[in-house]
Amino acid sequence: MSPKPFTAALLACVLVLVPSCGSRSIFIPPGSYSSIVLVTESGEPGGMNDDIIRTLQHPVDYYSKLEIQFKLRMVSAYDFDREPPTKNMVIYGVARQGRTGQLIESFIGTNSVRKVLEGKNHIFKRMDYPVKGQLTVIVTASSPESLRKVTEENGKLIRDIIEKANRERLRENLLIREKYETAEDLKTKYGFAIRIPDEYKLNRDWGDLPGVEIMRDYPHRGITISWRSWGNKSLTPADSTALYDFRSKIVYNIHDKEVMRPELVSWSLDKFGPYSAVRMDGYWESSVEMYGGPFICFFVHDRVRGKIWLVDCLVYAPGFDKHILLRETIAVAESFRVN
Repeated sequence: MSPKPFTAALLACVLVLVPSCGSRSIFIPPGSYSSIVLVTESGEPGGMNDDIIRTLQHPVDYYSKLEIQFKLRMVSAYDFDREPPTKNMVIYGVARQGRTGQLIESFIGTNSVRKVLEGKNHIFKRMDYPVKGQLTVIVTASSPESLRKVTEENGKLIRDIIEKANRERLRENLLIREKYETAEDLKTKYGFAIRIPDEYKLNRDWGDLPGVEIMRDYPHRGITISWRSWGNKSLTPADSTALYDFRSKIVYNIHDKEVMRPELVSWSLDKFGPYSAVRMDGYWESSVEMYGGPFICFFVHDRVRGKIWLVDCLVYAPGFDKHILLRETIAVAESFRVN
């Protein structure tokens, strides 16, 4: 089936229409952002398919719970034409081999396939294709051996492509309706901007502490924004001691004596919206009660004002998947901007 008839067939399927309070509306394919339809030649585990299965089902350690990053449903390339729209799809196979090879060429084109055969390109992202709102990632190579190597060496990149697209679409959906006045007040008072979906609220404003918390219930998803002066000319994971101390003091005072454990903290450089940021992953817990949960926070260097911003994302969700909730919280937090 050629791309155009196939697209028309998919568009005939029922999608979810989300209305806005104005004229804007968007189509959302069914399914979860934590799920992927994986298209391979056989549609079954085994052989080189196990490499992409391990890559996509990467375990994430949330300290009290180990979660699989993506849940998979496998489909044979021969059954592809009967597949309805979905949020995330990965097509995995060798270029110009079998039905999967034909499918890959229909998605990326003959010129791109030539580059695959030359060993130049292997991973392709197709957003809003074949239907609006669907992400399709193609992972391919010139031979099974090369494909296994590509998968092994680029696992994080493949997952990051999907996660970023998930957050972008999730944020777009959440911000169909947003609290403009609350956001404008924060911008005027504190010099930062963040877009706040209607489902979230300004829970606390500590002013001179300093800090604000934006949250959503139920289950609890919280975003804390704080700031402090910073005399250094740069900000790197080498500053982890000072950054750890910064977060420790803030959350202890604003989150009912919340504490961390240094042995459960990890540091990295990451992208946060338009900024380069130092990222800190860890586990928070109350020092007075028996509860806690994972957090991910980002430290952004504001060179103009000589300060750093802390944008902290945490969840408290007993019995819920933490990865799904943190994805949403980070998606909202990524709308943060320094004015």
